[in-house]
Amino acid sequence: MRKKIEEKYQAMSEIQHVLMRPGMWVGATSEEERQVFIYDSEENKMTMKDVTYSPAMLKLFDEILSNSCDEYRRKDNMGLTKVVVSLDKANGQISVTDDGGIPVAMHKEAKMYVPEFIFGQLRTSSNYDDTEDRNVIGTNGVGSSITNIFSNSFNVTTCDSKNMITVEWSDHMSKKNTSKITKSKEHYTSIEYELDFSLFDGYDLHGYTEDFALMAEKRCIDAAAANLGLKVEFTLYDNGNKQRNSKWKFNKFEDYMTLYDDFYDPTCVISLKDKQKQIWICPDSQIDVAFVNGAECSRGTHIKAVRYPVGHAVGEILKKKHKIDVTNKGIDNKYGIFGIFDISNPSYSSQTKEELTTAEENFYKDGSTFDIPDDFLKKVQKSEIVELVVDWYKKKVEAEDQAKLRKINREASKGLKRSDKFIDCNSKKRQEKQLWIFEGDSAGGGFRQCRTPMTQAGYLMRGVPLNVISSTATQVMKNQVFNDIVTIIGLQWGQYNKAEDLKFGKIVISSDADPDGDKIAALLLVFFNHFPELFEQGLICRSISPIIVASKGKPKTKGYDTKSFYSFEEYKKEEKKLKGYEIKHVKGLGTMNTVEYRQMMQNPIFHYFTKDEMADLMLKKWFGKGIAQERREMLKEDVEA
Repeated sequence: MRKKIEEKYQAMSEIQHVLMRPGMWVGATSEEERQVFIYDSEENKMTMKDVTYSPAMLKLFDEILSNSCDEYRRKDNMGLTKVVVSLDKANGQISVTDDGGIPVAMHKEAKMYVPEFIFGQLRTSSNYDDTEDRNVIGTNGVGSSITNIFSNSFNVTTCDSKNMITVEWSDHMSKKNTSKITKSKEHYTSIEYELDFSLFDGYDLHGYTEDFALMAEKRCIDAAAANLGLKVEFTLYDNGNKQRNSKWKFNKFEDYMTLYDDFYDPTCVISLKDKQKQIWICPDSQIDVAFVNGAECSRGTHIKAVRYPVGHAVGEILKKKHKIDVTNKGIDNKYGIFGIFDISNPSYSSQTKEELTTAEENFYKDGSTFDIPDDFLKKVQKSEIVELVVDWYKKKVEAEDQAKLRKINREASKGLKRSDKFIDCNSKKRQEKQLWIFEGDSAGGGFRQCRTPMTQAGYLMRGVPLNVISSTATQVMKNQVFNDIVTIIGLQWGQYNKAEDLKFGKIVISSDADPDGDKIAALLLVFFNHFPELFEQGLICRSISPIIVASKGKPKTKGYDTKSFYSFEEYKKEEKKLKGYEIKHVKGLGTMNTVEYRQMMQNPIFHYFTKDEMADLMLKKWFGKGIAQERREMLKEDVEA
């Protein structure tokens, strides 16, 4: 059914609009759970607690409390020095009384008394002149009247040292009763209100919860901290019975900070103070507690205006001294901030004023700039923040490396790059299995004929191994040879490889006994150096092949005799006894006949490698990158010797 024009287009009063769209004015009316700082009266300190409360209810309380704070900050505040707050959980009554005062005078244009005007009309304020440099909380002139609209009753009594007046509102500011003006030499303003709790979604109490009371008490403490010298008293009642009372006055903000000692180290704080702001940087803390013009506001452009230069300064020193490139985001959570800021005519993201949106260049009406001096930033650069970022960065890189290694290990488990290069053995007993690594295909035929198939497996490398002394796991595994060796042995990157978890009990390097063979063996040792535990467990060795073979007779005939020599010295000692023997210099495993090869395989001579500082030093000297000139000098010394 189509709506009538009158139903589709409606006009409503401002009060009706506020009550129908409360989120636009005071935030969420339903309860929310948040983790916040609250005051622990037994321990006399701040603690973190999960609380459930209505942001709108707290906003309405803040608006009344902030009126007194704003008056305190004004020069013509009628001597305001104290604010007294009482909250009764059971009957829902809140009163806020200060020793200031509001002029009890007729507003000629509005034709009502000033207290009636500022508390009973929307958009009434002394803060509208944007040509003035205002450093107060109120901005839009809707605060106290908003609280009035959400209340069943809202009563104001004020004296200005001459006259006193009481104004009572009810039924969401729709009804008003104004008392006669009486003479009084006192000066104070007292506001008492009772919310209409039915206006708050899902709220089934006619009063306040303990969580809300904790939030209100915290707001009172904050008010004293952000307005130094102001006395703030908070009393909590339950149906008229006093539950607790606390009184606060801070002559310096550092006294307030002591309540947070569990959340930062006071001995590490770096402070900055000037006429516009006070800032305390707290290394190794997650705290962010800041105030703008006397009200808590810990998010927004003022915090960014501090964090950007601090992050930039820390980033510079990290690049210069530690060769680390970290964004401000990686630095921000390594320190916390306490701060007091005076901002001219501030603007916020919402009526709850939780986030400042004033652009940095507009912080001050007098044209001055928001400055973080160099000497302060130099102190930051020398602070613990730098080491905290370095430690975090190392852990971050390590975590990323571990993730990469897990991926590499998964890829390696999928199979060999060149399965045709692998000759497997048959034993199921890991400890008796040997993996022989050869430098080329030429050794493959002899190995297949002469090995013990049950226990001896072989891998035929393709070419000279890559020098991987400075390579990462990712770079190493891009090499087909090393990828296959890792897969065959069952090695895992990034963890200690226990012998019992591997597929072989011995890893045998079998390269020719010549300079080229020595180089290949050394490059394999460089590769295995990525897994130092293999040396610790005695799994890496080299099969020593003969350099001279003396033989008499023909192979495979009766009386055939062969003798192998593994050094020239050994050969020279036996040379005179070798009359009638044919002497052969072995140039490589491929030049050995079947009998000679079988003798080497069946009666191997193993040289085991161990790992120590000297071994690492020699590997670095011979295969380290960027030290070619040092190697040339070392070779020159060997030749001259």
